Amino acid sequence: MYSLMTKLLKPSCLLAGMLLLTLTSCIEDHSEAVLIEKDPNTAYPSFKIADSSTERFRYRSMANSAETSSSEGAAQQLVYDTPEGWTEQPASMMRVVTFRFGENDKGECYLARLPGAGGGLLANVNRWRGQMGAEPITEEEVNALPTKPLFGTEATYVTVDGSFSPGMGSTETYENYRLVGLILSSEAGAAFVKMTGPKELVEANIEEFDQFTSSLDVQTN
Repeated sequence: MYSLMTKLLKPSCLLAGMLLLTLTSCIEDHSEAVLIEKDPNTAYPSFKIADSSTERFRYRSMANSAETSSSEGAAQQLVYDTPEGWTEQPASMMRVVTFRFGENDKGECYLARLPGAGGGLLANVNRWRGQMGAEPITEEEVNALPTKPLFGTEATYVTVDGSFSPGMGSTETYENYRLVGLILSSEAGAAFVKMTGPKELVEANIEEFDQFTSSLDVQTN
């Protein structure tokens, strides 16, 4: 198991509202941006899920952890298993954890988090479908999608085949790709685990995807 450490951004209520409005209106992958600020002296982020509504799915600063732990609870760390054959990439502002796998690292899987509902389940499912060149589906169809466990609750399981356009400024389109992902969206926070790659490669790594997602947990120090 591995642990990650990072800084918690604590903007004012006004700035938080403006930021959330901006994030939830995004259409591309940057709508899954993780609200963290990297500590240059720390390789990995810390993970915080607290009981209060204002702290759920947020991140805690290492520098402030000692000061705030007595009033807000002990700092928490994200832990997970790394599947065999997957190589972890450096943490970034956009993603908490990213892996590459397969020939020429064509396969990718990452975890991202957002405060609030992160734009909502329907919008995120259809955004992912749009990246694969697929037509949007209705709320009733989204509600009928299967689920898999993520952080102790049931997350919506999405599978889409097609021509993958990653966005984020890229103009490339990758044919015969598959997207597999989990979306957990609530007012307490949103979590996204997304795996993409050539269809056969993704099919061959479904067990690894399940291993990673089922191992995700938060431990209190």
